[in-house]
Amino acid sequence: MNKRLALVSVVAAACSASDHQPSVKLVPVTADAPKGTCAEPVVAIADGKESAAACSMPENATQLDLRDAWTPVLFAVQPDGSAPDFRTNYLALALEKDTDGKPLPANVGLAEMYGVVPSFAIVRARFTQTARYACRAKIDSAPMDKLTRPYGEELASNVKFNNRQRALLGVVLERVRVQRKLPDYTSLATDRELGDTYARWKTTDELYTGIVTAQRHLACEGLLTDKDVDGTFSWVLGQALEQYQRRNFLIPNGRLDPETRTALATDPRELDFRFALRVLRERVTDATGLIEDGTAGAGPQPILGRMLDPIAMRGVHGHDKPLANAAPDLISATTEAAAKQLGWTDPAATGAWLAKHVGGLRVALALPARPAYYATHMELSAEIDRGDVWYDEQPVPRVAWRRPAMILYAQDGATKRALVRWPTTIGGWADVTVGGVMKKRWKESEVGPREWRQLYAAPTWLPPDTTPDDELVRWVGRGKWELKKTIMGPGPLSAFGMIRLPHERAIKMKNGTTQYVDNGIGTHGSAVVTSLMNGTSHGCHRLYNHMAIRLGGFLLHHRNHVVKGQQPEHYRRQISVGGGFNAKIDTRGFMFELTPPVHIDVLPGTIRSTRKVPPADAAPAGAD
Repeated sequence: MNKRLALVSVVAAACSASDHQPSVKLVPVTADAPKGTCAEPVVAIADGKESAAACSMPENATQLDLRDAWTPVLFAVQPDGSAPDFRTNYLALALEKDTDGKPLPANVGLAEMYGVVPSFAIVRARFTQTARYACRAKIDSAPMDKLTRPYGEELASNVKFNNRQRALLGVVLERVRVQRKLPDYTSLATDRELGDTYARWKTTDELYTGIVTAQRHLACEGLLTDKDVDGTFSWVLGQALEQYQRRNFLIPNGRLDPETRTALATDPRELDFRFALRVLRERVTDATGLIEDGTAGAGPQPILGRMLDPIAMRGVHGHDKPLANAAPDLISATTEAAAKQLGWTDPAATGAWLAKHVGGLRVALALPARPAYYATHMELSAEIDRGDVWYDEQPVPRVAWRRPAMILYAQDGATKRALVRWPTTIGGWADVTVGGVMKKRWKESEVGPREWRQLYAAPTWLPPDTTPDDELVRWVGRGKWELKKTIMGPGPLSAFGMIRLPHERAIKMKNGTTQYVDNGIGTHGSAVVTSLMNGTSHGCHRLYNHMAIRLGGFLLHHRNHVVKGQQPEHYRRQISVGGGFNAKIDTRGFMFELTPPVHIDVLPGTIRSTRKVPPADAAPAGAD
C-alpha cells in the first residue's frame, strides 16, 4: 500500500464495543532531519495540542492525511507508480470544480452523497459564510412544524389549489379585519359567523407559510432567488431541495420531508460541523482500514452525540435483529476519538482549526487499537440475502418488506464475525429493446456461489444492445439533446458508481486449472440512491457509493492483490435518438486483482410468489 496516502501504524489488540478509548500513548515527536528538509512532515496532536512538525511518526500512532488534496486508497498513486485515470477528476470533484479549475454548478458539484469525499477546502469555506449564518438566524422555523406530510412535485397542484383557497378566504377575513379595526385574524377564530372561515383559512395558511419558510432558508443558502419564495411547489423548489439534501447528506429526493425540514430548522453552523465530521470520518476510515459501522449489530452510533447519516442508511428494511457475533461500530468510535484529539469538539473550534491550517496537514493521533482479527491478509467472505422475491409472470408492482442485504464476514479464529450489513438490490422487470421493439424482460440476480476476483475503481458501463437508445440521451430544451456520458462513466453518477466487483463463477477444469465465468452480474456502487431503499436493479447488487468505496478500500487494505492498472476498451455505439450521437468508451476502469478471490454466496431469499422459478423471459443483466 502507498504510505503517502496515510496508511496506519497501530498496535493490533483485542477491541470490543466498550473499549474505544485511545489505547496507545502518544510520545513526543523528535525531528530526525533538519528543519525544512522534510518532504512530507507530520504533526503529532493530542487533546488539541500540537507538537512541532517532524519527519518521523510517533510510536504507536495513526497517521491521518488531512490535506486538501487527498483521495481514498482506491484512487491513490499505487506502489508501482500507476494511478487510476480518474484520480485527476476525483481531486477536481472534491474541490467542486471541473478539471480546468472552474466551479461546478450545485447539481453537479455536490457529489458527497455519490462517493466523492469533499476536500477540506470546501469544509473550510463553509465555516466562513457568515452572511449565510446571519440570514438563516433571522428566520423563525416554527411554521415548518405545521407541515404534516412530505411535499414534492407530485403535490404541486394540491399546493396551488390550497394557495387559491387561502387567497379567497383571506379576502373575506381581511375585509372584516379592516371593518372591525383588528390587529390580525386571530380573534375571528371564535366568531359565530366567521369561525369556520377562519379555521379553513388557517389550515391553508399553515401550508403556505410552512413552504415559504423552507423557501426562505433555501434562499439564504443561495439555492433559490427571492422571487422563488412564493409558497408554491415548483420544479425549481424541487431542484433546490435536492441540492440542499446533497449538501447535507440527506436522501436526495427533492421533497420537503421530515428529515429535510429538521435540517432546515437546524443552526447551519451545526450542520457544517457535521459536514466536517463526515469528511473526517472518511479520512479516518481510509487511513485505519476499518469498515465496521455497526450495521451488522446494534446499529451505527453517534459521533460526539450526532448521527451523521440519514435514517435510511443505518440499516436494511426487514433486517432488524443484530446478526450473531456482529462487530460493533468501530468507525464512529474511532472518528470520535480522532475529533477529540484534534480538538474538533464544536463548530467554532473546528472552524478555527481549519482556518489555522490552510491547505491541511498530515497528523499523528493516538486512536483505538484495531480488532485482533485484523491482518494484512484477512479471511473474508460475503453473503447476499436477496430478501423477499416475487416471480410474477407479468410485471406487478411489489413492496418487499424484507429488502436485499449484503453482509461481509471476517474469520475471527473459530468465529465468523459479521462486519457490515448494507442495503443492496436484486433484479426485476426492466425495459429492453428486442428486434427494435421495446419489451419488459425479467432481469435475474443469479443464485449460488460466486467470487469477487476483480475490483474496478472508477468503472465504465458499456450499454448492451438491448438498452433502448432513448435511455442513453436526455432532452436539454428547445429541441436539443445530449448524450448521457455521466451514466457510462467513469464518475460518481455512472451506472456502476465508483467501484465494481464482478460476480464470477469458478469452474474447475480437468487439468486442475480454474476458469472464471462472468455473466454480467456484480456488486457495485450506485448514484440511484432511492433504489437502495425501495427499488430493483437490472440484476446487479447496488451499494451506496460511499459504502462501496469503503468496501473497496477495505479489500485493498486487508486482502492480497495485484495492481493490474487501467484496462483498455474499445466500445463504439451509434445512438439514433436526438439527432444522433456516437458513444465512445476507451477504458473499463482501473483494475485490482484479489489473490485469492473473496468468496460470495448469493442466497435464494424468500420466494413469495406461487411461481418458484424466474419468468420464462429471464436473462442475465449486463448493467444497472
